[in-house]
This record gives sequence, C-alpha cells and structure tokens, in this order.
Amino acid sequence: MTNTPPTMSRRERLRVQTLREIEEASFAIIDADGVDALSMAALARSLAMSAPALYRYFRSRDALVAHLVTLSYQQLASAMGHAAGGSRRGPHARVRLLVTAYRDWALQNRRRYGMLFGERAGDLPGDVGAQTPLDQAMALLIDLLVIVEDTTRERSSSGDRTLDGQLRLWARSQERPGTTPRVARAALLIWSRVHGIVSLELAGMFDGHPLEAQRLIDLEVDGAIQSVGPANP
Repeated sequence: MTNTPPTMSRRERLRVQTLREIEEASFAIIDADGVDALSMAALARSLAMSAPALYRYFRSRDALVAHLVTLSYQQLASAMGHAAGGSRRGPHARVRLLVTAYRDWALQNRRRYGMLFGERAGDLPGDVGAQTPLDQAMALLIDLLVIVEDTTRERSSSGDRTLDGQLRLWARSQERPGTTPRVARAALLIWSRVHGIVSLELAGMFDGHPLEAQRLIDLEVDGAIQSVGPANP
C-alpha cells in the first residue's frame, strides 16, 4: 500500500490516508466481485464520497485500475521475494519456496490474480503491466538457477540455435545479459508451467479429481532444475 513519508504536511498526510482508503475499498470490491465490478460510482458509495472527489486522486477508472494492478504486482512479488530471498537453504529449495509463494498468493487473492493475468476489461490500457515489479521475482529465479548451473562445468545451449538467440534477448530484457540460454529456458519453463497449473487450479479444473496442484508444480520445478544442473536441495 501507499507509504507515508515522515516529513509531510497535515494536508499531505490526509491525502495519503485517503488514497490508502481508496486502495483498500477498491480491493474490497475486486476481491468480492472482480475488477469488472469496480466503478468510480460504486467506489464513491463505499467510501461515502462524491464521485467528483475521487477524480482528484485518479483521472479515470483506467488510471485507478492501472494503479491497483501495479500494487497487486508489488504484493505478489514481495510475497515471493520474502519467501525465497530470506532463506539460507540451497537454490533448489529456494526455487520451490518462490513458486509455492506464487501459488499461495494466487489462492488467497483469486480476484486480484485474475485481474493481473486474466482477460482485463476492454477499457483498460493494453500496456498495463508490460514491465512490472514481478520482473524482480523473475530476476531472483534466474539468479537461483545460475547458482545451480555454476555447480557444473558445462554451460550448454537449449539445443535450438534460433531459440538460443531469442532466449539471450529475453535475458537482456530481464537485465540479466550474462544468462545462458539453458538457464533462461529453465526460468521460462518454470514460470509458464507454474502459472498454467495455478490458473487451471483457480478455474476449478482439478475439482473432483485426486490431483494435488503443488505436487505437479514441484515435479515441473524439479525437471526444469535438472535441465540446468544437479537438483540437490
């Protein structure tokens, strides 16, 4: 949420407090009914404010939703970084902690997760989230996989020269230009497979079936790590 700098005037503090209340009320609406239920009128009613007063903080609903998307990315990235970054365990175990935190946040914040990765409302700008705080979590994942790779002497490619070039470009976009194609491929596989399993779980595709999503995720993580180097916890 919005932080309050220590040296602020009373008026500025009141503005920050109101902004925090707007964020909390907006998330309450989203958590209950999804982002499509969020409107400036509905938000104004929940806050006992006039709709014109809200426009002093956000020029449009689009701007408000873009702000909430950024906050949600920050919350998810923070949960993942806290889970994996503070551990003294090996890189394999820390990757597991990172992806488990991803799934836990998604299950606890289903509507916010849907806002981030599902089909957004038609009036929301398409470029929202192109570069997000979640990139920090991806960078942490890459760094952990680099540690795994460094335990081996071999630094092989992905096996596809065209893909190798694409992976190097992608790694540079993540501000990890020295990343080998093998590590970049493993990071993308982990991310996409974890996201896919979690999305299927949230969609209810596993309901009524004796499938444990976390076990599926752990197997995918183990397989990707083994493609990079020894999978020792």
